[in-house]
Amino acid sequence: MNKRIVLGVVAVAALGLSGCASTADADSDSTGEGVNIVYAVPSSWVNTGALQENIDLWEKETGNTVEVLGIPDEQHDTTVQARLASGGGIDVFAGLNDIEDSASVMVEITDPSFEDRMSSAVYESMFATDGKLYSYPTADALATFGVLYNEEVFEAAGVDEAPTSLEDLTAAFEQIKAAGVTPLYLAGKDGWTLLQHRNSVDADFLSTDPDIAAKLATNETTWTEVPGFEGQYDALLDWSTGGLINPDVLTASYEQSLEALATGKAGAIINGTWAISELRKQNPDLELGFFAVPNADGETVIGLSRPNTMHIAASSKVQEEAQDLLEFLIAPEQAERFIAAAPGVPSFEDVTVAEPDPAIEDVQVYVAEGRVVGHFDNLSRFPTPQDDIIAAYQELVAGRINVEEFGAAYDAAWINAGKTAGLEGF
Repeated sequence: MNKRIVLGVVAVAALGLSGCASTADADSDSTGEGVNIVYAVPSSWVNTGALQENIDLWEKETGNTVEVLGIPDEQHDTTVQARLASGGGIDVFAGLNDIEDSASVMVEITDPSFEDRMSSAVYESMFATDGKLYSYPTADALATFGVLYNEEVFEAAGVDEAPTSLEDLTAAFEQIKAAGVTPLYLAGKDGWTLLQHRNSVDADFLSTDPDIAAKLATNETTWTEVPGFEGQYDALLDWSTGGLINPDVLTASYEQSLEALATGKAGAIINGTWAISELRKQNPDLELGFFAVPNADGETVIGLSRPNTMHIAASSKVQEEAQDLLEFLIAPEQAERFIAAAPGVPSFEDVTVAEPDPAIEDVQVYVAEGRVVGHFDNLSRFPTPQDDIIAAYQELVAGRINVEEFGAAYDAAWINAGKTAGLEGF
């Protein structure tokens, strides 16, 4: 009999961030007939792709069971750390990719079976700060960030091609506004969505200076000194104050943004490619496209994130079975099933999808043409002050501060984060 637990906010609170909760309901020891593996992930991952279907197949094949422990995203890392510190109760977990002492809580992977299946850049992005590998990739697609747009809305407004410069994009938004549709829908209530604009334009900054992440991470330069910074945020402010975004920007949610795009009430959102599968659920017939947030020169690139990763807990009593589970979940057949359900760019070179989503085909054009950089935060390994940056974004899109004030707040938050972490250069 399968035994699965998916914990919500209340249940995780009951576990407590204190790390002293009982593990009686999540015991990772042997059950007698097989072993039970506790698999901890952010709650947003639980229903992604074909995860549960693939786990069901492994359970059937091995006779073991898996408890999927879904922890609210914002509490995931601290909850996992507390559970591990209190003696375990978790066998496999996501997150904690850049902690200082990985070896104390994770099993090192010395002979990875997946290395030859990945590009060197993707594979190397998974290494820890100590230069060792503790991560298994998941079957999730590599994410990128940019403009997801309703092609029918754009075409009805007379915009027949994806804009390739900021000037063209602003003009397209003006045409869509004239047609009576919200050009760009921003979900400022869910501040993390605003960071997807940041992720998008950071790719542009990296294409201009491949070393910019390292320079910012060591305080050799500031954000306001980054070439292109002012232009990108001038454009965002102009869209906000020019009536080219939804007027309820600070109270609009992620779910509302998806609904607006899927039903043609909005022309575009700026988000990650993970939103594609959610949009398809709302409108399977949506004519959805993707393009990178352009720059002033029209030389656009995308940033690809490293794979989502899982780790085997050093305290786990079922490490061998946990390894078998993780390898099963990324085998080509399972990975293809996952990607088909949650479209994106596969992490593995031997994984193909018979009928890729048209929006992913747009992404693949950038990949095929080599217009790709790494994800800024993966490259910088900096303790990004997300809450402070979100707060500055919210003020900017509400039109309450100008770009100079936004930049000053961004720089101050960044420098303070570096000082707090005791990083060299700060």
